[in-house]
Amino acid sequence: MMFRPAVSALCAVLASLVALAAFGTDAAAQSKYDKVLREKRLVVGAQEGTPPYGYVDEKGEVAGWSVELSRALHQLIQRKMGTPIALEFRRVTPETRIPLIVNGTLDWVLGSTGKTIEREDVVDFSLINNLTCVQMLHRKSTPIRDYSELGGKRIGVTNGSVEQKVLTQMGETGKIVPPPRIVTFPTHAVGFLALDQGRTDVHITLDSALRALQVKAKDPEEWTVHGPELFCIPSGIILPQNDSKWTRTVNHALCYMISTGDFDKLYDEWFGEKNPKAGFPLPMTNALRVVLDNQCPFGIEAWLPPKT
Repeated sequence: MMFRPAVSALCAVLASLVALAAFGTDAAAQSKYDKVLREKRLVVGAQEGTPPYGYVDEKGEVAGWSVELSRALHQLIQRKMGTPIALEFRRVTPETRIPLIVNGTLDWVLGSTGKTIEREDVVDFSLINNLTCVQMLHRKSTPIRDYSELGGKRIGVTNGSVEQKVLTQMGETGKIVPPPRIVTFPTHAVGFLALDQGRTDVHITLDSALRALQVKAKDPEEWTVHGPELFCIPSGIILPQNDSKWTRTVNHALCYMISTGDFDKLYDEWFGEKNPKAGFPLPMTNALRVVLDNQCPFGIEAWLPPKT
């Protein structure tokens, strides 16, 4: 008889653990689609240090092409769900964007993140929304023509970027001799400040991000952005792994924008020839045009019913 309370307590603990395990399994199995619909809230990560894709404007709010694309996708998904959905932006950096998807804090991150095998080990990506190439930014007075001339130089990159890994490997494998010193920064703006102050010799990242830094410099003519490209990479929206219902919804919203021409309109507002919001024109490449036009499912124009 004296052991029964202990046995009863143990049974209660085991029952609680089983209940918690079942709850965790149900939570893990739930799609972000169902969560967003239930909570009536969409939480999106926005990069704050990669203009023109994402940055903090003079009002202290996140802005940029990717932010506006997220707003447009939110509107379409809200229509698809048939109920008002609040949109909340949270600032992310290259270091935090993937962990915040993995731990469930964010529903997607739309910035300038390239698709890589390593990243796809822990997250999924949407269909392609952009195609970017990596080049270099430095003073015109600094005689650098290509990557073979970066031996011993101080190269600025953002922490956790693909270019950080590629340039490090080039130094380790003898493609750049002597190996360069890779200096990492949380944002490109901080990296450019170091470049301007002479603490680095060159900053390397997406060509569009470099041009955004150049046009905002005190003397843009002092700087040059040029290739050859270190590499080009397709970008996608970062999504939770193994959530086909949510991934399909985001993909369909993106494809619906492409099929209606609204994607092109937004791209032109930011990168077109006439007063682009980015501050410089960046015509869509033929490669990106072909991908956008051919990656979406047939009949996507009927994904949403016509507005009444």
